[in-house]
Amino acid sequence: MPKQTFLNLPQEKQQRLLSAGFEEFSRVPAMEASISNIIKLAAIPRGSFYQYFEDKFDLQAYLVMQFSQKWNQTWHTLLQRHQGDFFAAVPPLFKEILDMMTDKKNYAFWKNTFFQLRNSKEMRKTLHQQRCSKHNDDRELIDQHKLRIELTKRNYLLLKRQITTMMIQSISMYFMAEHLKIDDPYHEAIQGFNTLLNWLQYGIQAEGGNQDA
Repeated sequence: MPKQTFLNLPQEKQQRLLSAGFEEFSRVPAMEASISNIIKLAAIPRGSFYQYFEDKFDLQAYLVMQFSQKWNQTWHTLLQRHQGDFFAAVPPLFKEILDMMTDKKNYAFWKNTFFQLRNSKEMRKTLHQQRCSKHNDDRELIDQHKLRIELTKRNYLLLKRQITTMMIQSISMYFMAEHLKIDDPYHEAIQGFNTLLNWLQYGIQAEGGNQDA
């Protein structure tokens, strides 16, 4: 999380630092990124970076969480549009996220971010900490009669984590397919995610499949 000194900055200065971080993390993955470049781009005094963030991974995780807050607003809109139907709202949310990540102005940042997630324990740990601190309990928007589980706070958190994991897996496969120049990685990502979601929604074990032969 950013330090209080960052949150106390004027909005214009906050945005300048975030834009500089976004530009640097679009150039290279965070583990190769230069704090000196970020300082130069943001036009802030040398040495002041650590007054605002713990390290460059902290800044990148905060940038990711800024996007995440927008997706949470989209999630609420989709739940309302689909009358609280959880599984009807998830596919358009995934498509919206994938479209945003593959948009030309965001593509390099997210490609490097997913590379970083695969290869950096520090980044995964920092992002996990920020996600846990920002959990939103929006169960009141969901029609629980359409689910077979009791939507306790714990169960909802587990369900959202599972959906998030499936999204991350599908988007990671998209960037991998892009790198390998596989045909139509966008369609493959959508199809792959919808398959995983279908398995979660309806199950994959046949009735009586767990009985002894």
